[in-house]
Amino acid sequence: MQRSGGFWLAILLIAGLSLAKAVEIKILGKDNNTCIQAVLSVNFTVRYEGNGTMENATFQLPNSLSSNGSTCGGNNSAPLLKMGFGTGHSLSLNFSHSAGKFSGDVLTFTYNTSDTKLFPGATNKSVKYVAVNSLMESVPLNTIYTCRSVKAIASEAVVMVFWNVGIQAFVENGTVSKNKSFCKADMSTTVAPITTQTTSTVTPIPTKPPPELPAVGNYTVKNGSDSCLLANMGLQLNITYTDNKTQVINMNSNSTASGHCGDKDATLLLEDKDTTIQFSFMVEQSKFFLKEVKANISLVINGSTTALNSNNSNLRYWQAFVGSSYMCHKEQSLVVTDQLVINTFNVWVQPFEVKNGTFSRAEECSLDDDSILIPVIVGAALAGLIVIVVIAYVIGRRKSYAGYQTL
Repeated sequence: MQRSGGFWLAILLIAGLSLAKAVEIKILGKDNNTCIQAVLSVNFTVRYEGNGTMENATFQLPNSLSSNGSTCGGNNSAPLLKMGFGTGHSLSLNFSHSAGKFSGDVLTFTYNTSDTKLFPGATNKSVKYVAVNSLMESVPLNTIYTCRSVKAIASEAVVMVFWNVGIQAFVENGTVSKNKSFCKADMSTTVAPITTQTTSTVTPIPTKPPPELPAVGNYTVKNGSDSCLLANMGLQLNITYTDNKTQVINMNSNSTASGHCGDKDATLLLEDKDTTIQFSFMVEQSKFFLKEVKANISLVINGSTTALNSNNSNLRYWQAFVGSSYMCHKEQSLVVTDQLVINTFNVWVQPFEVKNGTFSRAEECSLDDDSILIPVIVGAALAGLIVIVVIAYVIGRRKSYAGYQTL
């Protein structure tokens, strides 16, 4: 995953689970032949300054795109794919080739915060851009670079999530190749051909025995060379489909960790081959808590890869005082949506005021706190003693009455 500086936020994902949509664009040369073709799905998350608060703008690459500024390239210029949309927004990728292979070199996203539809209440209205290296791997010429798997690319204030990607530059004689070069993430799974058509039905995944408990991953977010967020936890994803069909997936404990650390907000982004999960923390009245979870999961259903997304920004889990850490050894269930529940194991997290790269004093969750059993046991013992005393007293009184004769 590419990132720069103080990356703050991870993936924005469509609320609830939905099927991924792909858009298609072709660039034509002077001879009216195709020189670049691209099919792709993109979700954007942009953090911008609102009226006294930081806000999130979330949107997808729309179907209606402009190709103005695109070029097939020539002797003195490289091919450029530029997809314009909305009020001054665009996503562009330039290409190069060497030794019989082509690649996408620099991915640039330009956005205009003056667009009140996408950035309502923005106080700093201007055109901004981010540029990152390498959306795609080098592949042979006369093939289509294909990647159905989810790929998150993060910069300072923008996160872009790609999937259903199919790109061919340097198209020969205007004929798009039928040969495909799959990305590394797709190599371990069977993928279906990319299409711009969508379906409204998700085929249920056959029920499988649940996996073992997930391994605990150790994750760190750094601000420069200093650790600013620490998290240890095992994660298990419970996904519910149509007709209550379910699948359980353990998150890879070696997932790539990145994120952002602020005074009042912090973010942990975990990404592996098929899944990205964002945990967003907030500070309120000297306490921090988990406020939002966003997840993007790539699954193979009947041989076809589908991107499923889920989001909830109204959570309040893992609460502790700022300056301390939160710990919970017992299993917890984070209800993100009706379709996604994340089971967590051996959680130890500190998103603020990390010192010397180590956890501060831990505040344990109520599930781990066995001290409540002490007063319960003492109270039960006292109650039992009282009952015994009362019974002994009643028996003793009856025996004393039996020793006297009635006059």
